Amino acid sequence: MNTTGVAPPPRHAGVVYTKHLRAAQQVRLFLQVGLIVFYAYSPVHPWVTTTAQETSRSFIVQIALCWIPLWIISFVCALPLSWYSFHLDRKFALSQSSLHSRLLEGVKASALAFLFSGSIVESIFVSNRFSESLGWLWAATLCTLLFIALDRALPWLLSLFYPVTPLSDPALGDRLNRLADKAGIPLVNILEWHISGRTRQANALVSGMGPARRVLLTDTLVKELSQEEVEAIIAHELGHLAQHHLRKRTLCQWISFCGILWAINFCVLNGLMWFADQNLGWADLKSVPGVFLYWQIGYVYANIPILALARRQEKAADLYSWKLIGTARPFVTAMCKLADLNLIVFDRSEQWRYSHPPTPDRIAAAEQYEAETSAAALAQVAGN
Repeated sequence: MNTTGVAPPPRHAGVVYTKHLRAAQQVRLFLQVGLIVFYAYSPVHPWVTTTAQETSRSFIVQIALCWIPLWIISFVCALPLSWYSFHLDRKFALSQSSLHSRLLEGVKASALAFLFSGSIVESIFVSNRFSESLGWLWAATLCTLLFIALDRALPWLLSLFYPVTPLSDPALGDRLNRLADKAGIPLVNILEWHISGRTRQANALVSGMGPARRVLLTDTLVKELSQEEVEAIIAHELGHLAQHHLRKRTLCQWISFCGILWAINFCVLNGLMWFADQNLGWADLKSVPGVFLYWQIGYVYANIPILALARRQEKAADLYSWKLIGTARPFVTAMCKLADLNLIVFDRSEQWRYSHPPTPDRIAAAEQYEAETSAAALAQVAGN
């Protein structure tokens, strides 16, 4: 530990920050599961079920009413994490935002989570209720479409928290559009995501598939990185588009949803669902907490191979970026700056939890590519 009062080295700070944040997220997950189990065994659970049945004859409305207590539990569990991450960001000089603004963001996020997660639960129950044989397949398809819609609506959703505007630097915009033209991937919009009032962290991402492709850059990225470095990051994002990574990942996600929901359907139809005490199958409203828990557990484990695919795609997009620009040097300096800005540092033993390989590994691969390219160029010159 640092006992001298001097700020720890960036890598050490990143390791500590990442571990603390990850531990807080795990505590939240265990707390949420524990509270849902407590709720399901409490007298409140059957009361909510009875009240939902008496309030409306619509199955969809009944499911929504039974989902509300689970959302309240999720919201309550998110509050300690929001408070802790606020102080953690302050401790590591990542943020200067007020606690009030952080809590307000948490309320907004929880409201959106209520709608999105509630739509997932509704899709699962309604699909299986009206198609016992293939309901799991319809539910998997609907859930996948919901995630696609979430991706398409990402710029609008981000604008609910921070201003999202067209890129303010026309020279950088022209440069990035020329890069996209070189890659043969026209972009609909290049947007700037203004988060500097809350955090110093920086990021870039691609949203949408097909004709709705958009690139989003945080204003911190535009400010802290040179144009060459921003170009290297966007070349990486273009690599995802050129190699159809989003489509492949979406297909894998659909397959994982099929597996999860088939297993849940099997449990429901064979009396293996937690908390359900009636032989009503998918018509049993008391099974809502159990279905939600099974979904969460299944999603965590099914996401492990998807994360492995994502890491391979990140490596492929890195290589695409170096080849498109013709050098890996801006990528190396950009990744070093992002590591210092974001403080997300983990090693190979922990990478299974993340969608990206460890940053040091990516930098080492880029440096090796640059050395091999330079050696090949020198050899060609010597041969001529």
